[in-house]
Amino acid sequence: MTANSNSNQKVKAAVFKFTCCAGCQFALLHFFDQQVETLELLDFVYFKMARRKELDEPYELAFIEGGVSAPEHIEQLKAIRKQAKTLVAFGACAAHGGVPAIKDWQTEIDVEERAYPDPLLVSSMKVSPVDEFVKVDHYLRGCPIDEVEFMEMIRSIAADKRPYVREHPVCLECKLKNNICILLMREGVQESMCLGPVTRGGCRVVCTSNMRACFGCRGPMSNPNIAEMVRTFKGKGFSGKDIEMRFTEYAGLSAEFREGARAYYERKAPYYKRKAA
Repeated sequence: MTANSNSNQKVKAAVFKFTCCAGCQFALLHFFDQQVETLELLDFVYFKMARRKELDEPYELAFIEGGVSAPEHIEQLKAIRKQAKTLVAFGACAAHGGVPAIKDWQTEIDVEERAYPDPLLVSSMKVSPVDEFVKVDHYLRGCPIDEVEFMEMIRSIAADKRPYVREHPVCLECKLKNNICILLMREGVQESMCLGPVTRGGCRVVCTSNMRACFGCRGPMSNPNIAEMVRTFKGKGFSGKDIEMRFTEYAGLSAEFREGARAYYERKAPYYKRKAA
């Protein structure tokens, strides 16, 4: 796919939403005011949050925000994949299940009975990332997505090049900014429970630069040492429940972060024991 100054050759794009808070779409709307030149490479033929227009023309590039949590989502997702030349998992929920996937650590009926007056009237299932059902070409991780990373991806796709993929941990970016290491700040407090050493970088360390621990919203880095991260948390006095909650907040569906909570999910959620096998 190639785009140039000729509007007829812009990349036709569509934005779709499944189970999520729509925060990444709000971020994208903000980008429109900041990155006009780059976004002019795209022609959004479908973007419900931005324009009142039904999907009545073909598209080449599909952004999927949100995880899959209902049977009808699967069919919709497969139809999108069949149309799109390029499919992007757009944000933490699409890439790793995100916050909605916290419910997966409980039985589905328990969740439905708390959420709905009559569970018989709903058809829900465990939350899954997009790549559980279709091939994903590119990932834009984070909660929400990062502006610089998004713009880099758009320019790469428009030039028919593979986008740069960051494999390094958040810690590297903290070091480059001379940030104080939150993990070593204080003993026994929640703020020092930082997942930066095992989380994929690219967020420009927004949280840690503001003295907030990394919550792992971008999912695991390449080849993370999860066992050492767990040992570090235990050495700082954090309970097994604390560790479980931290690893399952945003990217609990990733194999690596499931490993971080292994002792707890095996007895609580057989679904995850099957997934990790």
